Amino acid sequence: MKCRSLLAASVAASNIAIAQAHCFIWGVFVNGVDQGTFRAVRTPPYNAPPPKGYANSPVKDLDSIDLRCNVLGENQSPYTIQVEPGDHLTFDWHHDKRTDTDDVIAASHHGPALIYMSPDPPAENSFVKVWEKGLYEMSPEPHGPGKWATTADIAANNGKMNFRVPAGLKPGHYLIRAEMIALHEGDAAYNVNPIRGAQFYPNCVQIEVVGNGTVSLPEGVSFPGAYKYTDPGVVYDVYCSTKTTSLTKSCITTYEIPGPTVWSGAWTETTSVPLGQVTGATAVTRWNSWIQKSVVTSATFDGSSVKVVGTSTYQAKWSSTYETPAPSAAAV
Repeated sequence: MKCRSLLAASVAASNIAIAQAHCFIWGVFVNGVDQGTFRAVRTPPYNAPPPKGYANSPVKDLDSIDLRCNVLGENQSPYTIQVEPGDHLTFDWHHDKRTDTDDVIAASHHGPALIYMSPDPPAENSFVKVWEKGLYEMSPEPHGPGKWATTADIAANNGKMNFRVPAGLKPGHYLIRAEMIALHEGDAAYNVNPIRGAQFYPNCVQIEVVGNGTVSLPEGVSFPGAYKYTDPGVVYDVYCSTKTTSLTKSCITTYEIPGPTVWSGAWTETTSVPLGQVTGATAVTRWNSWIQKSVVTSATFDGSSVKVVGTSTYQAKWSSTYETPAPSAAAV
């Protein structure tokens, strides 16, 4: 599959924003230093030809392998970020463009944000939760949404999600699975009403931990498998997160973040650090491949018309052993 390298090539030459993109990670800062747009990020593919497609439609099927690292999530980035235990990582989430004027995620998409780690490649029960934030302030108004990690925290801080590499973590290759969950349609389960349901936006980043650490990740959970439609954090009405008791409908006002508890070896406090300049492109204007209903289409695009050159059927195939990412000439 060449979706990712083709996207990288087009990003390198782009400076005009596109419309209708969904929220995903555009870059990673390590101790405040930007590693470059899309570097080490397993960027979701586009779902239609330019200029109308967008990357990262939400995953709603909890039994789908796409819940692990999103669509084409097994496809490696040609880059891996090298870090040490204790390093501060800042994930830069965006919607249409990698700038502070971007809205990051739709204002209605209230919900929790979570981070998991797994050895790369992941295996059964290998994802360990290392950070989470959900509903942190109730609304004073009836049927108000309250303050949530996705909108009132990350979006309000220009898309920045902060994480710290666990202390003493032993060297090796890892996947960081960062996730935003939008609950604006989460009052019904997707398996009951496919028109609605919680929307999951997972994104994976490749890192290599170096140093002399000796701490191993404990047993975790699997994706898919970690979340169930019966989980209270999956089916939830965000407009019940209110202090008032004068509600006109039955409401559960507290919120339980889905998945396991945060690992005791993770940092209890994750703070922001000063960030340097963004390096690399800040927008995508064209792409040469997209996927719809498991069919990958490759094409050429001259800015005004699209010419299809081939199609192939996609089926996820995750490796069970680590493979060094192939280098790419399409540097961003």
